[in-house]
Amino acid sequence: MIAAHLSDRAAVPDALRRPAAWVAAIAATAVTAVGLRFEGLTAPTRTDQHLDRLIAISVPDVYRGFRLVEVLGDPRTVIVMSVLLALVAVATGRRRLAVLALVGPGVTGIATTGLKSVFDRTLSGELAYPSGHTGGITAVALVAALLLVSLLRADVVTGTLMVVIIAVGAGGLMAVALSVLGIHYPTDTIGGFGTAVAAVLGCGLLIDRLGDMVARRRGETRPLIS
Repeated sequence: MIAAHLSDRAAVPDALRRPAAWVAAIAATAVTAVGLRFEGLTAPTRTDQHLDRLIAISVPDVYRGFRLVEVLGDPRTVIVMSVLLALVAVATGRRRLAVLALVGPGVTGIATTGLKSVFDRTLSGELAYPSGHTGGITAVALVAALLLVSLLRADVVTGTLMVVIIAVGAGGLMAVALSVLGIHYPTDTIGGFGTAVAAVLGCGLLIDRLGDMVARRRGETRPLIS
């Protein structure tokens, strides 16, 4: 049986668009629900305390390493990585992914910043939910994963696993680092991760929809790699 391969020109592969739409919707709903649940709080919840204890007994105390991880989620670092991803996408003929590389992390940053004011959850007097650092690195990781899937022309199962592993790995590492450093509550990082998933997948689907409309008007067809 020959495995079906994913389209190498789409921002979100054809076979993943429907599940991606569901995942984006679920992520957006979860971010909103958690934000409303913790709205206005100035102290950790029981969930945060349980997660902090789990991290403390499971993760080695590598302070310098966690500081380095934190830098990867800094807005300036995210911008640099996004531009580099966009350049790679352009160089390899993935124009939609080049647009997503810039728009996805950008929308994520705007969303996490705006939602902080909406939910007004604070840590040491600073707005905390959702985590912008977690959102930023997760957004970059998602775009990188989609680009890698496209370049490798992975089949549906392999492509899905790659996207999940890379996104969860990057977001999870940032979540642990921020929790250990005391910069965010663990649930803040969950909100940041969900925001990135919703923003990047949502933007990717929109980019593909607009791209498909333009292609149809031009009488083009987007081939599938077989």
